[in-house]
Order: sequence, then C-alpha cells, then structure tokens
Amino acid sequence: IFSRFNMSEVSCKKRDDYLEWPEYFMAVAFLSAQRSKDPNSQVGACIVNTENKIVGIGYNGMPNGCSDDLLPWRRIADNKLDTKYPYGQVKGWCKLALE
Repeated sequence: IFSRFNMSEVSCKKRDDYLEWPEYFMAVAFLSAQRSKDPNSQVGACIVNTENKIVGIGYNGMPNGCSDDLLPWRRIADNKLDTKYPYGQVKGWCKLALE
C-alpha cells in the first residue's frame, strides 16, 4: 500500500487541526440533538467518563415505544397534560426501571 504514495510527500508528524476532547464530545451531543423531533428545541447529550470514553448519548424525545404522533409537543396549554413536559419525567423513570 505504501508503494502508492511518494514517501517524501507523506508527513511524519501528527495533524495540528484535530478536535480536542471537549469539542469532539460537544459535536457528538450536537449530532445527537438532530434526532429530536421536538419542533421547539433540540437537545443532545454526551456523557463521558474520566478516561474520555463515551458512556452514553441521548436526545430529547418521546419515551421508547410511544408514538411521536400521539403525545403533544406544545410548550403551553390550558391543561398542563396537553404539553410535552409530563412525559419527560416518565421517560426518565422508564429508562431507570430498565437498567
């Protein structure tokens, strides 16, 4: 494979323009946020341990198994149950119960 390259043109030092760890993890969180179907806000998360290993990623969305079309996406409504906020807590509880 090295025969394809002129070895005098191949750099023997590392790149200087690579992403630092915080930039990399923020990019992963930003990309995860793009999965959100929430019309008002898209939030992503990237959880990292002390060894710079990703241990979890996620985004704001409906609980697993719930249709994106059946629960409300509103921020404000006369009845608070018609907003998106009650199911956010349920999603957290369901995730904890499965672990």
